[in-house]
Amino acid sequence: MLKVERQGTTELIVIDRPEASHALSAELVTGLVAAFDRAASDPSVRVVVLGSTGDRVFLAGGDLRELRQLPMDAVGAERVLDLGRLARVIEDAPVPVIAAVSGVALGGGAELLVACDLAVIDELASVRFVHKAMGLVPAWGGATRLSERVGSARAAELFLTARAVDAREAVAMGLAARVAARTRATAEALLLADELASSERDVLVRLKRSLRASRDARRGAALAAEAEIFKEAWGSEAHRAAFAARSG
Repeated sequence: MLKVERQGTTELIVIDRPEASHALSAELVTGLVAAFDRAASDPSVRVVVLGSTGDRVFLAGGDLRELRQLPMDAVGAERVLDLGRLARVIEDAPVPVIAAVSGVALGGGAELLVACDLAVIDELASVRFVHKAMGLVPAWGGATRLSERVGSARAAELFLTARAVDAREAVAMGLAARVAARTRATAEALLLADELASSERDVLVRLKRSLRASRDARRGAALAAEAEIFKEAWGSEAHRAAFAARSG
């Protein structure tokens, strides 16, 4: 389900759940949070790379088999929101986090992509914010982070159309930093990590703190507001209909 490997000063964290399209179950999120916490507390780690096995799906968001078991009420909404602690852990990691994107990043998987500091994307990969197909809105801060990354107008277009963004467009709009040749996303992300790690950890930590301070000053209460809107969407008529259609 999860592979963790040290590559020099880089911690490589790889999700290995291809039978479920690398969907984020509660167990997997707990494991990922623990892996990021260990990397954050290790003074020898200068960069973290997050990837997944295969080249079909990077991450598919929440595990639908688990989500269908949740009540369509405030309790269920809180359970989903709790999975979003992973995005906060990624974003708040003291060292840079690079996403190595192979295949499609869908929904919550796309939300985690924009929680990372940088992304390297396979030339055949894509990104889709498909929340509206489930009658939902982002649960893990994706609307806020995408707006910060690409601007509010472009974020609106991506959420409202739910269209796929290919690799080169992802770089052009700022969703990703670099395009990698087919099957080379993780390898290129590790090379980028080595490039960053040419600086001492303290330098990288201070740079990330500076960027975070600027971001947080502009962000205000946006994440909290986004969570409240998700609570309204969870269990709504549109959400129930979408889940019923997926279960049929």
